[in-house]
Amino acid sequence: MRKMLSLILAAVFSLTACSEAGGSQEAAVVQEPAATASSSGEAIESYTVTDVRGKEIAFDAVPERVATVGKPFPSLYYAIEGATDHIVGCNPSSIKAYNESVLRYMYPQLENAVTDWCNTDSTVNIEELLKLRPDVVFIYSTDDQEIEKIEDAGIKVVALRSAELDSVKENLQIIAAVCQKEERGKQLIQYIEEQIVEVTSRLTDVAEEDKPSVIEFYSDMNVSVSQYDHWMIPSGAKNPAEGLTGKMSEVDMEQILVWNPDIIYIGNHSDLMPSDLLENKQEGRDWSIVNAVKNNQVYKIPIGAYRWDPAGAETPLMVKWAAKLQYPEIFEDMDMRQEVKDFFDYVYQYQLTDEQVSEILDNRQQ
Repeated sequence: MRKMLSLILAAVFSLTACSEAGGSQEAAVVQEPAATASSSGEAIESYTVTDVRGKEIAFDAVPERVATVGKPFPSLYYAIEGATDHIVGCNPSSIKAYNESVLRYMYPQLENAVTDWCNTDSTVNIEELLKLRPDVVFIYSTDDQEIEKIEDAGIKVVALRSAELDSVKENLQIIAAVCQKEERGKQLIQYIEEQIVEVTSRLTDVAEEDKPSVIEFYSDMNVSVSQYDHWMIPSGAKNPAEGLTGKMSEVDMEQILVWNPDIIYIGNHSDLMPSDLLENKQEGRDWSIVNAVKNNQVYKIPIGAYRWDPAGAETPLMVKWAAKLQYPEIFEDMDMRQEVKDFFDYVYQYQLTDEQVSEILDNRQQ
């Protein structure tokens, strides 16, 4: 009897021990997430990021080989990550803007980015892209066919939104999440919003009829209809082309004379320069009778780290620059040279020289 009791007790203890051991192993699987090392050597857990499609993309580590299809993306990525060598490939138009901008001083590593895998229209050559071995590709969500090609090749895609200032803020937030620098993204978004409010808060008492009539040429006689509302509206501009259809529209000289704008801006995608209009160089077009030309109010839009007219990180500078031209009395105290320096210092953590500021603001106004 005593022997049988001993056997029963031994069996109970054995089952209890097995149960406890099994329970602790199961808890370890659930509670211990996978961890990898970031580029700084700091251990990070695997994470997911939701892009503008609502798709969750899983990452085991912060990407160190990045390809960008959207033209402004390198400057947005730089604002989050700084001058790294992570961008291994980008759009050829990004490099064209890079060579024309101060980004070439700030981000010399970008010169090494490969461009032959992507056309300026954002068409992707998958074979060439695979050679770059990217950890992730940033691309606009509207390029759905290219997204499908890239994902079918087994490459992670993070889709971003285009065209609007709110989209830029959303894109910064997503890029910051991919880079595991969410706090930096929040700081940039708040700063961008504050910079624009500095302008709009001063224009609240300006009546609609007192706003200057303003047009922007994207290219020769191709004017913005709604493409650049993100800077025109907050800067207090009144766009006479807003009644046309589409985001841009080709117009003739007759239409320009009907509008008779107070200010003409020339986009930096165009080879057209202010002197072409101010000196009446275009055959068959008489610009001398247009108010903007008569009053010497024709300006080439600057390029900072990227072009100022598309929605981007530097949209607040575009808004301030335009507002000062449109309302010189209201913004008399605004020193654009200092504004540009302060902005680059905060957003890009880069200290511009006086010569570089002049390159941004002055060198394209001939």
